[in-house]
Amino acid sequence: MIRKVFMEQTLHIKNLKIKKGELILRLSRPEKAIQLQASIVFQNTGFHFSHPVELSTDNSSEMVLKIDASFLEQNDGDWTLVFQDTTSDTVYTAILDSKVRLALLLGRHYVRRGDFVYFPMGGSGHSFLLRCRHWQPHDRLRFRIKELSAFAIYKIFGKLLRKRHIWLIYEKFCVTAQENGFYFFEYCMKQNEKNVYFILDRKSPQWNDMQKYSKNVIPFLSFRHILYLLTADLYISPDGRHHAYIWKPMPNPVTREINKQKLYFLQHGVLYLKNVDNLFGVHSSSPVTYFTASSEFEKNIITQHMEYDPSKVPVTGLARWDKLENTADPAHPFILLMPTWRSWLEGQNDELFCQSSYYRHYTSLLNDQELLDYLKEKQIRLVFYIHPKLREFIGNFHADNDLIELISFNSVPLNQLLMGCSMMITDYSSACWDAYYLEKPILFYQFDLKQYNETNGSYVNMEKDLFGDRCTKQNELVRLIREYTENGFQEKPAYAAMRNNLFVARDHDNCKRTYEYIKSQGY
Repeated sequence: MIRKVFMEQTLHIKNLKIKKGELILRLSRPEKAIQLQASIVFQNTGFHFSHPVELSTDNSSEMVLKIDASFLEQNDGDWTLVFQDTTSDTVYTAILDSKVRLALLLGRHYVRRGDFVYFPMGGSGHSFLLRCRHWQPHDRLRFRIKELSAFAIYKIFGKLLRKRHIWLIYEKFCVTAQENGFYFFEYCMKQNEKNVYFILDRKSPQWNDMQKYSKNVIPFLSFRHILYLLTADLYISPDGRHHAYIWKPMPNPVTREINKQKLYFLQHGVLYLKNVDNLFGVHSSSPVTYFTASSEFEKNIITQHMEYDPSKVPVTGLARWDKLENTADPAHPFILLMPTWRSWLEGQNDELFCQSSYYRHYTSLLNDQELLDYLKEKQIRLVFYIHPKLREFIGNFHADNDLIELISFNSVPLNQLLMGCSMMITDYSSACWDAYYLEKPILFYQFDLKQYNETNGSYVNMEKDLFGDRCTKQNELVRLIREYTENGFQEKPAYAAMRNNLFVARDHDNCKRTYEYIKSQGY
């Protein structure tokens, strides 16, 4: 069998406009191409679509391509263009010219269909992408005017505004104030830092509680928010830069500037169970400036695997650990079931999600009769907390039992659940470190380890290096739940012995160490 070898070349998009729901592209024409076939391909882990696109030639040097959005499926994800010369098997990639990129940054180029919006943007290497997502209030013209106005002021007065030396703190999508960002912000307020600000959505459940710091709490997507994003000295967050602003925005000049800002990365949890080299490594899509570590062991992971300069990796511990205390009530125990997300489940609809191994296993567990009978006998609650990236699917889970509680993201502070539980069950979630810090037993339920390792991977051997009992089958998990319950939820000595090597210290000075390090860097 002879395998075809495809040579990849580029076509340049010289002009782009939208007319009556149709995207019209004008592209350079390859000199040697005899017969081109064009198609638009949908990129999403859960869906695979491809549509042919007609090309026409209006002169010897350019081609015209028209994409009718009414023929495209309505699902969150990105469409790419693929061109193939059938006479030579040469494949072409469409690249946005600089004038087109500028037009996208300053203008408004989109097609709206019902609850969805389609808009062109630049991908890797300025390649053409047509993004589809749900329409949001910030897609309106009035917000674009506010955005461009803030950007104009930044361009005129940026040097003056930077003299305030602002620190901006935020958490996931700017909708929470309950993670490492909040606890570090709270510490800064106690130090009377006047130019440290927290970004928070007014719709956040924590908005009212944060009003005691009202002068230093900035409403998400306010004019002040946009301006401070552009003029801050430092971002401080347990999330990447893209969480500081609009999620999956239309092309705009603000996002471009945000990507240049310095970020002190507070982390969600300890790097151990999940390989994030491709996400947060030095050469990844979302590199950071400073990377906090919880121990010398973790620092070695960050410097060796992710290639950060050791001087940029302070060993401070996580900010939220300063407030950790064991609040478990022996008279009213509960078990926290908290699996992490799966990259291969993002962007799927309810139908496909319900066909997944993840859904089948956890639905089966929540309805396991032996488990339910035992929980009833011992009067123990099982609290199921779904990961924020999968929160849209919480409605697919059902448990007809008063002792099973389904909790959606941000409805109850995660710290409260971790401190209050008697035991934690997870798979690969870094939140297990909080429970481990508090000397609580942890069970690792890893029914899809093979797929997880192939897709994500970890920094340790899951079968040998975990600090809790591991199982892959539901009946094994139920047996372990019974075992630990009968033992009064006591941690096994072998796992306790690992603790000293995995934490820098178990004190209340993690925020202090973080603050002193940032100050030592000249901020």
